[in-house]
Amino acid sequence: MQDALTVAVQSMHNALARIEGTSLNMANLTTVGYKRSVPVTQSFSDYLSVSGYAGAPRLPFPIMLPGVDQVPDFKSGGVKLTGNPLDLAISGEGYFEVSTPGGPAYTRKGNFRLDERGRLVTEQGHPLLAQGGELVLTTSQPAIDDAGRVTEAGRLVGQVRTIQFSGVRGMVKLEAGLYQQGSAQIAPADGEARVRQGYLENSNVDSTAEMVGLIESMRHFEAAQKIIQGYDDMLEKAIRKLGEL
Repeated sequence: MQDALTVAVQSMHNALARIEGTSLNMANLTTVGYKRSVPVTQSFSDYLSVSGYAGAPRLPFPIMLPGVDQVPDFKSGGVKLTGNPLDLAISGEGYFEVSTPGGPAYTRKGNFRLDERGRLVTEQGHPLLAQGGELVLTTSQPAIDDAGRVTEAGRLVGQVRTIQFSGVRGMVKLEAGLYQQGSAQIAPADGEARVRQGYLENSNVDSTAEMVGLIESMRHFEAAQKIIQGYDDMLEKAIRKLGEL
């Protein structure tokens, strides 16, 4: 019975982790370029292998359930027209590269602005990297074509870089829609990525699917809670009976 109680408690922790992930997704439903978090659990066979229990069963057998991890879903979101010439979206695979104090970072969040030095930067002030370095403009009305070429009054001033990766699940999620390369590898451009000026990428969160997942997680939590309540009732009755002897 003690093992069942331990499993029920771990199950509640896992359900709570799923609820927290869903809540975070719903809170970022309208956040530009946001990538939803997906709860994943290690398969039981992999869990046994990592725990050293692969092959013939032996004791003591692990009674804890595998935990829940949150991984980003890198699927692209839809795009919306803003008409702002400094708003950029990527059609297809790829990321904008920006410079941060911790090194290069990558994002699909294209709501850029000009800083006091005329650099095109993110909301947090991280400069967008173009071919050859930072992109410095003299006007807030540049023209940017689908290849990322930036012109002012017909003069080429730079080209926005779009970086593609293989093994994107190896990228490390940071704050504010930024990612580090992590174990992902930079891949050759496939020629299909396009820069769209005056557009922003929406969050890839599906509110309906998130609500369904939230209900399932809450019911799972409640079921595990009932197991613990039942165990508590049985323990209380046992103690009362022993007190009567």
